[in-house]
Amino acid sequence: MNSLGEAPRVYSSNSELGFYCNDTRYLGVWEMTFNGLAPVALASELRFGGSTVVFSMTNPDFPSSDTSGSEERVPRDTLLIRRIQTFFEDVLFETVEIKNFSATPQSLEVQQWAGGRFDDIFEVRGYPRLKRGKALTTEEIVSEGQRISILNYEGLDGRVRKTHIHRFFSAEKIRVSPSLVGYFTRIEITAKSTLTLKTVVSFDLPSECKFYGENYADVSVSHKMRLLHEATDSTLFSPLVIQSDNAILNRSIINAQTDIYMLLTEEPGNCLYPYAGIPWFSAPFGRDGIITAYQLLPWYPSIARGVLDYAFSLLGNKSDPFTEEEPGRVFHELRRGEMSLNREVPFIPYYGSVDATPLVLILLNEYIRWSLDRVRLENWWPFAMKAMDWIDKWGDQDGDGFVEYCKRSPSGLINQGWKDSHDSVMHADGSLAVPPIRLCEVQGYVFRARMGMASLSLFLGKEDLAARFRTQALELKSLFTERFWNSEGQFIHLALDGDAVPCAVRSSNMGQCLWSLIATPEQANQVTQMLMSDAMFSGHGIRTLASGEVSYNPLSYHNGSIWPHDNSIIMEGFRSYGHTAALEKLAFALMGVLESSKDFRLPELYCGFRKRGKEPPIPYQVACKPQAWAAGSIFLMLKAMLGLSIDIDQAHLVFNSPLLTSKMNFLEVKGLIGRDWELDFSVRRAKKDTFVEIDRKRGDVRVLTVK
Repeated sequence: MNSLGEAPRVYSSNSELGFYCNDTRYLGVWEMTFNGLAPVALASELRFGGSTVVFSMTNPDFPSSDTSGSEERVPRDTLLIRRIQTFFEDVLFETVEIKNFSATPQSLEVQQWAGGRFDDIFEVRGYPRLKRGKALTTEEIVSEGQRISILNYEGLDGRVRKTHIHRFFSAEKIRVSPSLVGYFTRIEITAKSTLTLKTVVSFDLPSECKFYGENYADVSVSHKMRLLHEATDSTLFSPLVIQSDNAILNRSIINAQTDIYMLLTEEPGNCLYPYAGIPWFSAPFGRDGIITAYQLLPWYPSIARGVLDYAFSLLGNKSDPFTEEEPGRVFHELRRGEMSLNREVPFIPYYGSVDATPLVLILLNEYIRWSLDRVRLENWWPFAMKAMDWIDKWGDQDGDGFVEYCKRSPSGLINQGWKDSHDSVMHADGSLAVPPIRLCEVQGYVFRARMGMASLSLFLGKEDLAARFRTQALELKSLFTERFWNSEGQFIHLALDGDAVPCAVRSSNMGQCLWSLIATPEQANQVTQMLMSDAMFSGHGIRTLASGEVSYNPLSYHNGSIWPHDNSIIMEGFRSYGHTAALEKLAFALMGVLESSKDFRLPELYCGFRKRGKEPPIPYQVACKPQAWAAGSIFLMLKAMLGLSIDIDQAHLVFNSPLLTSKMNFLEVKGLIGRDWELDFSVRRAKKDTFVEIDRKRGDVRVLTVK
């Protein structure tokens, strides 16, 4: 790729690749060549909960760097080159291990190139900037066997950002400039031996180069791997174990755990929060974090605690049109890069989400149901009441009984539901809806939030408040049926526009109205049939928009694609109305997607083309993977299949008509924990029924299986 001594041709502005921290790409160039050529990729492996990636490579056929004038060449596949990159406490620790398999010594010139412009994440995504900060002089320091390069950039926000590159090998300078540094070292690897080169990269602050308390210069590859294994051997996912007789599903569960673990970040206040997805959404998102935490109940309740703590800590306090903050409103997105801090974009945080506020109340009710954490409930209650006030006052400013949105910020989102692309809300003729817009699923969220708050009010002994919330919920349900139900087409309208005209298109949004229980049983029957019809069910899942609609495009982001998290929510909706045949068919489809995936993961979304034979779904090219609520979909799917629920007082754990698909005849769960009980159980599929067996129980909870 590079001739000897030539700088790399790929610069940070030409690609989205790089090392990011706090929404800033600190390194856009991180390349290593051998005798002027790039190594040949063999394999890559993500290990230790996503903290480490191992790239295995070999050499191409290239000339030796022997300075004696010899014209000998190093044949391809002579060397095994492994780049082992680990992030530990926000520092990159890299070891390059070079093993010589030949019977003769090999001379190499190794070049290392590093650089970047400290691009803000929104610059990388294509947001234009009229001006930006300035690159400062690169510092070069030699100290205690390390050669340290420090790249510097002063942003428009007045902050100086630094990339510290510590090299633990002697190297000579090729180039040093404000945005790119290059060094080379000549090495000789004796026959059948191994040599290592180590580098540590830290962002903003200099690193002590300590790896789990030990000097990184002294840590061998095998010792590094042992330390990582010991550190990740016990995680927040223990002691729960979920296994089945389907090997692919078992691998997918482990991968989903790994992805969620990788995306978890400790936010201020010791709050564990799942970032939304990599590469574009590696940041706290209100809606995404809340839905992911819900999907992981009852399996991993500590994540719900962190999400509730953090969401309530950022609850809106004032009216700010630029960020769309309003009293009691849950945040949508928080960024920490230069453009946000300089108010070039409103994500500081940004509050333009119409659904995160009712969703956080749904999560609160579900978390308390599974944990009975009364102390935290009492601490959170003032915030929950403030969120209810937002729904009543700011969410429904025209007083028509529905929660609507209309962007206030010039840089804000046009659409503020989960389908937030600009063209995701339309009429049957394809024309876009005019705000303020009332989405069908948002009214369902508000209904379920009010019913949940009624339940929690009773739990706290606030009977009058419970009666008020329940009355409001039932009034909304009646009004919803009157305005959103299409009696001719037998489906729920996507939305009402600013003139209260229905958006009479068939979308997956109505499936989420089953999850919220706002639909009547008769409506749920018709909606289920519609969702599982050929127009909406592709064989790989339920499309976001029916194939017969004018705006349908299976290649689009929201208008015909398939989103696993959307399908997992719909599955629980099917469960709520007893539509087990549709639930089983949809679960079978998603398990088929897992089987066809190269890495046994569900992506953020995939294209909505009809399944033909055993063909896998067509990927959506820029879908996030890993993505938090895609990974969480597996756990909500399992919960829906088991029909798992619990009383608010935790007296009864219920399996309501549990089912497994023909792809899975056995499921075992060990270590499911409630307030003061723990349970191991197994589920077996027979020809005509599915049976639940309690293998171990500690505590007083009663287990009921309802057929």
